[in-house]
Amino acid sequence: MAGVDVLVLGAGPAGWAAAAACARAGLETHLVAPAPHARWTQTYGAWLDELAAAGATAVAGHQWDVVRVRTTGPGFRTLPRTYCVIDNDRLRQALTADASTVAVTTGRASHLVERGDHVVVKTGRDELHARAVIDATGHPAVFGARASAPLAHQTAYGVVARFSKPPIPAGTMCLMDFDATPFARDDPTTFLYAMDLGDDRWFVEETSLAGRPAVALRVLQRRLELRLADRCAVATKILATERCAFAMNAPLPRDGPVIAFGAAAAMVHPATGYHVAFALQRAAGLAKTLRQALDLHRDVRTIARAGHRAVWPTDALRRDALYRLGLEVVLALDTESTQKFFDGFFDLPADSWRGYVSRTASPLTLQRTMARLMLRVPADVRRRVLQTVATPRSLRTIAGAVAPTILSR
Repeated sequence: MAGVDVLVLGAGPAGWAAAAACARAGLETHLVAPAPHARWTQTYGAWLDELAAAGATAVAGHQWDVVRVRTTGPGFRTLPRTYCVIDNDRLRQALTADASTVAVTTGRASHLVERGDHVVVKTGRDELHARAVIDATGHPAVFGARASAPLAHQTAYGVVARFSKPPIPAGTMCLMDFDATPFARDDPTTFLYAMDLGDDRWFVEETSLAGRPAVALRVLQRRLELRLADRCAVATKILATERCAFAMNAPLPRDGPVIAFGAAAAMVHPATGYHVAFALQRAAGLAKTLRQALDLHRDVRTIARAGHRAVWPTDALRRDALYRLGLEVVLALDTESTQKFFDGFFDLPADSWRGYVSRTASPLTLQRTMARLMLRVPADVRRRVLQTVATPRSLRTIAGAVAPTILSR
């Protein structure tokens, strides 16, 4: 009994994106999750051009052409790129419309068994059969790799609220404000992420880009309160509260009978934390690959291996290795050094930092971007970075990510 072509585990944006793409590819698809129709309450941001690359500009909600960043000193710089918040309801509606032929079951996958030309996933008393299984259950994934060392986490605490005065200039969004004045420049490093949502509503969030161990939410909440008080912006009505914590460097998936996707596949950008637009971009390629593999092969591991390679092709793995190295650099910096580091980063040509944050640059281009950044940061920061990079493990990362590209030219 082979069952359906594809079984998708998980009902977040990545899970529904994979299910919708497989359905569009003509694959018989089944989705199972504990709450398959639950609303997505998390705030997902994206650059508009990243959604365009996924053919998903229609799901963009609020958009800002004025995107501000403050790194060092009192001044802001404006980034020449349109930012948006994804409209979760619109995204769900678009994906479920494409997935109208997908069978949906409420349940929680518990364990898995390979049986010849198909896989059996058990959910309580039920058994679901499929020739390919996509695990999009987030991190840690139900059937995913387990971390062998402590992970770095991005954490954030925020509110949607009305204020006595605007916390940032009206009509703008603030991608990163590293001003640490309200905290006397104490570590850990955190920044304000904020946006004008219109109708006298504002989203303000204190964020730790990465911490190992993770910066506690209570610390972020207190910092947000201090930051708002420093601006004399008093919340007159809190409309929603957001708390988030996720791994930035989850282990990459291993070959096996299951294809990981989304956060379950470590698709979270190790340097920024973004992943939804990336999952939307990769879903169609994964579905196309699975369609071809299912036509050509019967062995479930061969099919899964093809799916895994579609999610993580070689160049993407090389880029990811460099991003993880960049994450280690950020983790090693104190607050003042972090401010100087990002001042140099956003001083790079727009194409350079865009390619870095959007995963569009080649491994060799990423290396060049990192080298150019070293020329733009002060000497004290450069020394800190080189201390992190000049380790046997880091040097192996650079060699493995870049040298194959050079040799193949």
